[in-house]
Amino acid sequence: MSSKARLKGLLIGVAMQAANYALILIMALVVGAAVILVSGKNPIDAYIALFQGALGSPIKIADTLDRSSVLILTGLAAAVAFRTSVWNLGLEGQLYAGAFAAAWVGFSIHGLPSPIHITLCLLAGTLVGGLWGLPAILLKLRWDVNEVVSTLMLNYIAILFTAYLVAFPFRSPTAFMPGTETLDATARLPRLMIPGSVLNIGFLIALAFAFSVFWFLYRTKLGYELRMVGFNPRFAGYAGMPVRRSTFLAMIFSGALAGLGGAVVITGFFGRFISSFSVGYGWDGMVISLLAQNHPLGVIPAAIFYAALANGALAMQSATGVPQALVVTVKGTIMFFVTVQFFIAFLNRRLRQWMPSTS
Repeated sequence: MSSKARLKGLLIGVAMQAANYALILIMALVVGAAVILVSGKNPIDAYIALFQGALGSPIKIADTLDRSSVLILTGLAAAVAFRTSVWNLGLEGQLYAGAFAAAWVGFSIHGLPSPIHITLCLLAGTLVGGLWGLPAILLKLRWDVNEVVSTLMLNYIAILFTAYLVAFPFRSPTAFMPGTETLDATARLPRLMIPGSVLNIGFLIALAFAFSVFWFLYRTKLGYELRMVGFNPRFAGYAGMPVRRSTFLAMIFSGALAGLGGAVVITGFFGRFISSFSVGYGWDGMVISLLAQNHPLGVIPAAIFYAALANGALAMQSATGVPQALVVTVKGTIMFFVTVQFFIAFLNRRLRQWMPSTS
């Protein structure tokens, strides 16, 4: 196949994917509009207020991009796992574990140059996030324990354990709610030069990792093995690919990316670890990945859209009286249509496998 034909095929694929995104989002917004109408409000006014609250000015755009940083990283974490057919539902726990590790390095180590201190915080979050998925994947590989159950349980352990840590041994008397000491200034991510905005280099870090994960999955031998194992583990095993190793690495890489997301949001936005700091970043990351069809670059626009919904919700409520819960309705509708889409694709694959055998 010529390079021109490959480029044409790529462009067609991108256009079809964009149309797929647009259709799902339009259907979700239509359902949201119906809910607004039932509540006696004007959906056009509500969506205009939502848009203005998320993207209505340079500062609001910057704040939306800032919120998308952690969502890009958790979306990538889900994409790496799901691409390898590893159902890591423990992103929220890995996020918490990585966030606390980054905060601890940030407030307990002093006197380091800022680049070194920031790097150590991010590395600590990445490492601990990856290690938090280790028990689940070892249980799966050794005793075939379903990782869906084990990763879900690890979420509760991470969230409640970090809540204990900031309520007792590491609680700061200056925190307005259970939280650690503030991080040293040398451990804080530098803000980008946008007056009045909290946007920091965490967004650039997230973008860099999105392109790095894309390169890893689609341009390296190890990434190819992960994708093939996810496509068909039995075939990959027959072809001599290390299925167990790929499964192990997918879980560790996934947890590491989620832990990095926690480190970015703590060092970039909060400045200390706070109990219940996450508003479901890990869970949103899974939906973002599915919306992007587990493609690392597709995660970027999906995460920005989710961040825009969250940032615009408050403005929508204050301007029109439509409750912020509408955003949850839109998110749930997106999840519903994505699930239906995957189910239809699954049935189509099964049908194609069945048809030749009946001829």
